[in-house]
Amino acid sequence: MSIKNENENAFLLKNPKFINSLRLIDIPSDQDFKSSLEIKNSVKNSDFNLRFDKKTKNIFKQDNKGKLKKKKADIIDSDQDQYSIFKKKTKSKLIVNTQDDLNNIGAGSIKSNKQKKKEKLKQKLNVNVDIHDDNKSVIIDRPLTIEELSIKLQIPPAEIITGLFLQGISVTVNQVVDISTAIQVAQKYNFTVVNQKHQLEVSQLDKLQEVDSSIGINRAPIITILGHVDHGKTSLLDAIRNTNFVSNEIGGITQSVSAYEVNYSCDSLNKKLIFIDTPGHEAFSSMRLRCTQMTDIVILIVAADDGLKPQTIEAIDYIISKKLPYIVAINKIDKMDINLSKVREQLANYNILSTDWGGDIEFVEISALKKINIDALLTSIFNLAESINLKTDPKQLAQGIILEAYLDKTKGTVVNTIILNGTLKVGEIIVSDNSYGRVKKIVNNLGHELLIAEPSSILQVLGFYSVPQPGKYFHVVQSEKEAKKLITQSSLSNITENTKNLLNSHLQLYNYNNKVNIKNLNLIIKADTQGTIDAVINSFIQIPQSKIKLNILTSSLGVVSSTDLDLAFNTEALIIAFNINITTNILNAAEKLNVHLCKFVLIYDLIDYVKNYMLDLIDPEYDKLLIGQAKVQTTFFINKGTVAGCIVKSGKLKKNALINVYREDKLIYEGVINSLKRMKDDVNEVVIGNECGIMCTDYNLWQPQDLIEVYELYEKPKVL
Repeated sequence: MSIKNENENAFLLKNPKFINSLRLIDIPSDQDFKSSLEIKNSVKNSDFNLRFDKKTKNIFKQDNKGKLKKKKADIIDSDQDQYSIFKKKTKSKLIVNTQDDLNNIGAGSIKSNKQKKKEKLKQKLNVNVDIHDDNKSVIIDRPLTIEELSIKLQIPPAEIITGLFLQGISVTVNQVVDISTAIQVAQKYNFTVVNQKHQLEVSQLDKLQEVDSSIGINRAPIITILGHVDHGKTSLLDAIRNTNFVSNEIGGITQSVSAYEVNYSCDSLNKKLIFIDTPGHEAFSSMRLRCTQMTDIVILIVAADDGLKPQTIEAIDYIISKKLPYIVAINKIDKMDINLSKVREQLANYNILSTDWGGDIEFVEISALKKINIDALLTSIFNLAESINLKTDPKQLAQGIILEAYLDKTKGTVVNTIILNGTLKVGEIIVSDNSYGRVKKIVNNLGHELLIAEPSSILQVLGFYSVPQPGKYFHVVQSEKEAKKLITQSSLSNITENTKNLLNSHLQLYNYNNKVNIKNLNLIIKADTQGTIDAVINSFIQIPQSKIKLNILTSSLGVVSSTDLDLAFNTEALIIAFNINITTNILNAAEKLNVHLCKFVLIYDLIDYVKNYMLDLIDPEYDKLLIGQAKVQTTFFINKGTVAGCIVKSGKLKKNALINVYREDKLIYEGVINSLKRMKDDVNEVVIGNECGIMCTDYNLWQPQDLIEVYELYEKPKVL
């Protein structure tokens, strides 16, 4: 619908959605509207189609000093009739008493069902958008689908998709884009992006309650050991605990988060420490990040014979960004080829200086293998823990952190936790993020069942109705109703799903305009724990996907089922099973269906297998190598076609080789030598200085003095 006026200042209502977005309640009545041309330009990208009632239009009529033509009055009367029909259908009479009511009707009462659904989704997402042109702001603190981003920005999804496509990013309306891409889109439309978490009641679940120091008691510190792979993290724990876990690890590397309680005597006092062992392989960065969010103290371990490595630097970044108390342990001092000064200099480059170098960080030189200076390291940990003054109140409801979670076919959901505050009892309602349950069983680190668990305890808890997210805090609440209320209010998405979708939308790194024939490799991931799934997906994100795109269909815990086989069969997907057992029946069924089912226990093997599988899917690429040149001397005709009589000027000519034919320096033909004769004999090649006859089955336009260049193809090594 459009309203015209002879007056040049008349308001042109080309698209009523623009009016709906302005929220008329905020427009002063004495404010002059823009010219029709400006309005037309400002709404030209909108594709919505709504109708407004007569009284809404009257607002614009009052602000226009000219009168509308009779023809326009007829249009308005027609719209009024449509509005009357609408009122009749709703079977309710709309009474407008104030301008606020009028605005509410114009902005909300006559919206379509589709728009009402969008509004509900918008409320669910807790969108906080200021739609005024002079001060627009939006909260973007997590990955979003294009539809969610569209609702946040009030921009049509098609417009966002088109804009991203022009940047070489191909997405669909349900595809997830990462935070940086969403921010770029918002800034394109002049939004101010506010990077903050939603202020929901459930956000209280993401932090621990403060403990009154006057009534609290000291709790054991949580100590996380960080460092590069094979620098001795697990060996150090073995030395502290007098165990030998290193020899039991598959492949000699840690692939999961483990927690241990250690009782140690210091100053004639028996004190408890909680140690967390982290994987050092680059694929497990998400696990290490989670550990830094739950730890009190970090032990940064560096091998004296190896120095700083990528995961060491990653750990330093975590420590500095989160301002964590830490101690540096320089390991393997028992080796011969070490350079302690070099290690200290490397650390000094990151502003990490030992106390004897004028800094404030405690350095301890140890040998985990020979158990040298282990007591000195523990003493430093005790001193640092006392300076932090960690408190807990056993009388409060239990709070803690979830280390890992997985499904057991006999026990159900099993959750490994650490209680940081309060006391946990069997039968209590426990909630973490979007999961909750009733505690059915508590098992301590020695394998003993407990009815009551005190603070600073490592526990295995059974009773969650669904698998919670590792790294999240858990809280005990008074009732199941309260737990459901908190979960309902939560708008945070599952991290693993976001990670999976992020991989599927990992597009901005590649120019897809030049790669129109990209192949997809569908994957189904099954693993033992939630943290392992994160690690596997994170390792896939690091694989280049400019030629083969990884598409994760599902990622879940537990054994491979017949449903997984059916999905893999219908989508030609590859099933990746990591650290889980596969039954004989499933293996036989997969073989019958010709489904690729691969089991792995080492992250190295998994990554290598997927890379090689992707390489096999890449079409061969060839390099052309010039091997010879010839010049056409004469031509003659035979029954099979035209033969070019040539003399080889350089190199050699080979049968079935590629040729380019040039005439006066212009390329006139590309093809293959189908027949090559020397005298009257068929030959495979003719070398320099000899005459020969060439025939191509699809080319007969040879002329004397044509130049022939002969090439061989060499297959290039495949790269991702």
